[in-house]
Amino acid sequence: MTRFVVQLASPDVPRDSFGAKPKTIYRAGTTYCRVEEEPDPASGTHGLVIINEPDMWMVDLADHTARHFVNDGPDLNCHMPVFGDRLSGIPEEDAKEIGGLEFGFEMEFFKSHRAVRQPGPILQWHEQPRQTIGYKLQFGDWMVALFTDGDPERPVAVAMFHGDEHSTYYYSGYGQMDFDATLFAKPSGAKIEEAKQ
Repeated sequence: MTRFVVQLASPDVPRDSFGAKPKTIYRAGTTYCRVEEEPDPASGTHGLVIINEPDMWMVDLADHTARHFVNDGPDLNCHMPVFGDRLSGIPEEDAKEIGGLEFGFEMEFFKSHRAVRQPGPILQWHEQPRQTIGYKLQFGDWMVALFTDGDPERPVAVAMFHGDEHSTYYYSGYGQMDFDATLFAKPSGAKIEEAKQ
């Protein structure tokens, strides 16, 4: 199981906004995914998403409610596209390709597209400056890039560029841990509503 924290930085996302707050992500293969959000004072919500295919719970920790969804297939894999909410306005074919870049499978995506390993920039995000290794891929007018460090390599940042526009997710605490089934279990103590299919 992989655990890491991501935080979005983009000119169109104010630093003090909910969109720029860190999210803690857990992933175990393609069956188990979990996203823990920070509280959102503006909406009064505190989101948590638990996926244990074919079940998914969207939980609001603020009011102890949850909505339960069942995946009817045929794809019974949990998907966490990195830039899933930033693909509007991109040509469908390019959006589909970029949408295949998922949290937890960053290296696999770039390697499967035969991205060339090259020296990356020195990045600093809440820590000491880090020399990175870079991987870049072009899809139409859009470029995605992965910056890693360590041995074995682990993500430091992943970015999408279009002209002068850019969005970057910075990573911290990226590492492997023992599988914990309780993280992906039906939420306890929440009033659960069955979502209509």
